[in-house]
Amino acid sequence: MKNIEDYGFDRSDLIIATAVNSYLKNLTPEARRKALAGIVRQEGVETVVNGSALATLIESAKAAAMIGSQDWEDGDDLFAKRTLEYIRDQLPALDGKEYMKNPPKEFLRFIEDWAKQ
Repeated sequence: MKNIEDYGFDRSDLIIATAVNSYLKNLTPEARRKALAGIVRQEGVETVVNGSALATLIESAKAAAMIGSQDWEDGDDLFAKRTLEYIRDQLPALDGKEYMKNPPKEFLRFIEDWAKQ
């Protein structure tokens, strides 16, 4: 799988993809396969993404990121500060269903790559 930076996400999509990436990495391999099997499937040569199931995954990743960020401390690293500010201020307002109404193709490719693992 490519590095998350290689997908060309804009800033807000990168934060969402990072939350999903972290969430998936922390699942057991069996739980990850099960979660992704309900999201991505092959129909012939076409890859089909279940937007509703992916929205639920985004919501789970969002919740995990917000819970995990409670233990973070503000430091001197500007990127870490901005990430923490975004997680605390912007991520709670993100709605997985709304995000999936017009998901960026980079995000869908990222999820498809996860499903291929």
